[in-house]
Amino acid sequence: MTPINGSCLCGAVRFEIIGRPRSLSYCHCSRCRKQAGVFAAVLMVRREDFRLLSGADEIRRYTPEPPWKHVRAFCGRCGSPLGEPSDEHELFPIAASSLDDDPGVRPVLHMNVESKPAWYEITDGVKQIAGTYGG
Repeated sequence: MTPINGSCLCGAVRFEIIGRPRSLSYCHCSRCRKQAGVFAAVLMVRREDFRLLSGADEIRRYTPEPPWKHVRAFCGRCGSPLGEPSDEHELFPIAASSLDDDPGVRPVLHMNVESKPAWYEITDGVKQIAGTYGG
């Protein structure tokens, strides 16, 4: 498989995904919206398939106060969301907005759609799960 390349806006953080991603989904929870916009598009990847090529020293992490639990990673230089790359988890989300290449998978799910803005309509026919979780 050809690697899937990704980077932040300023190019300081660069990575590649060498295996097929597990899935691509949209999260509409309030926390994802605050970081990414109307929703966050997240690509689930295996730790063994993710290679950080440069910029480890530029990655910052926001660890929320309980009850929230999802750590958010971003470039400390330009602020681009990166998802949650981790050495601790076998599977983790990468922000699809950081991809430079087509991941070869298409969205399978809209999560937490009860939290989406009233002015945004989902019309793509992709499966929806209600929920309001704000991880």
